Amino acid sequence: MRKLAANQAGQATRRGRRPLRITLIALGTVLGMAVVLAVAGYATANHFAGHIKRIPGVFTAYDIAHRPVLPAADQKSMTILLTGSGSSQTQGRGTAGANTASDTASNLIALVHIDADRKAGAVVSLPGNTVVSIPGHGQALLQDALQLGGPALLIQTIQQLTNVPIDHYSVVNFGSLATALKPLGGVDVQVPATTSSDGIVFHAGTVHLTATTALAYVRQTSLTQEQRVQRQQALLRGIVDELVTKNLISDPLRDLSLLDAFTSALSVDSSFTNADLIALAGQLHLLRPSSSSFITAPVTASKTWLAPVQFDTAVTGKLWQAIRTDSVASFARQYPDTVTPAAPK
Repeated sequence: MRKLAANQAGQATRRGRRPLRITLIALGTVLGMAVVLAVAGYATANHFAGHIKRIPGVFTAYDIAHRPVLPAADQKSMTILLTGSGSSQTQGRGTAGANTASDTASNLIALVHIDADRKAGAVVSLPGNTVVSIPGHGQALLQDALQLGGPALLIQTIQQLTNVPIDHYSVVNFGSLATALKPLGGVDVQVPATTSSDGIVFHAGTVHLTATTALAYVRQTSLTQEQRVQRQQALLRGIVDELVTKNLISDPLRDLSLLDAFTSALSVDSSFTNADLIALAGQLHLLRPSSSSFITAPVTASKTWLAPVQFDTAVTGKLWQAIRTDSVASFARQYPDTVTPAAPK
C-alpha cells in the first residue's frame, strides 16, 4: 500500500510539473524567436546602413579645433549639413586634395537639427545664392564654397556664419531619390496653382509624384532657386511622412527593396557610423511636418530672380541662436514668414 501510494504521489508530482515544463519550453521558444528577430532586424538595418556611401576627408583638423561650443543643456543635440546633388558623383576637389562630395554647385543647402531631448526637429534651408564670407576666399555665393573647397570649406563657412556646430555632412542625390519613389508607390505634395515642367502638367491641389514626375517637379526651370529648393524640401517631407506612415523606419524587414533604393540615394561623411545611422533612422519621425519646423533663412529681396541676395541679419541672428538653443519652433511662431510653405510654387 505504501509503495502504491508513493507511486501515485510521484505520478501526480510529475503530472504537476509537466504543464510547468511545457510552459517554460514555450516561453523559451518565444523568447528565442524574439531574440532571433531582433538580431535579424539589427543585422538587416546594419547591412543597409553599410550600403550608404561614405565621403572621406570632410572634417579637417581645423574644423575640429574651431568647432563652436553649444550651451551645456543643448550639447546632446545633433545638426547635419544636408546638400543636394543631381548626379551620383561623390568625389571631387577638397581641402588639401582630400576626397570629398561632388564639387558641383548645390541648390539644396540645409541644416537638419534634432533637439537634445529628441522630441522635435527642424530643417533650416540656407539659400545657396546668398553672398557670405568664405574663409580664404572673401565674399562669394554660399553654394560656391563646395566648388572652392568641397564640404570641408562649406562646413567652415556655415559654422563661421551661424556659430552652430556641424556634427555630420550628408548628400542626397535627387536622381536616385526619384527612382526610389517607384517601390515606395510615390508621395503626395501640394501645388498651389497649375503649372508645368518638362511637358508634365501639375494641377493645383494634391499631386501624387512618381519616379517619372518627381524630377520634373523639383527642376522646373522657370522657378527661382529658392522656389526649387522649397520643392526639394516638399519632396523630402513627403518621403519622410510616407516612410513613417508605412512603419518602414521601425520595421526595416517589411520592404528590403525599398530600403535598398533609398540608401543608394544617400552619402554621408565617413565619421557617420552604422550605429549612428540606425539611431538617426529611429528619430526620423521628428522630421515629419507635424513634429518639426521647416524654415528658410530670410534674405533681402533681389531685383531679379537671378541676382545674388543677402541674409536679413536682424532676423537670421535670432534664427542661428534658436538652432543653438533648440528653440526653432518658438522662432517659427515669432517669425511665421520664414516658415517654408507646405505648397511651394
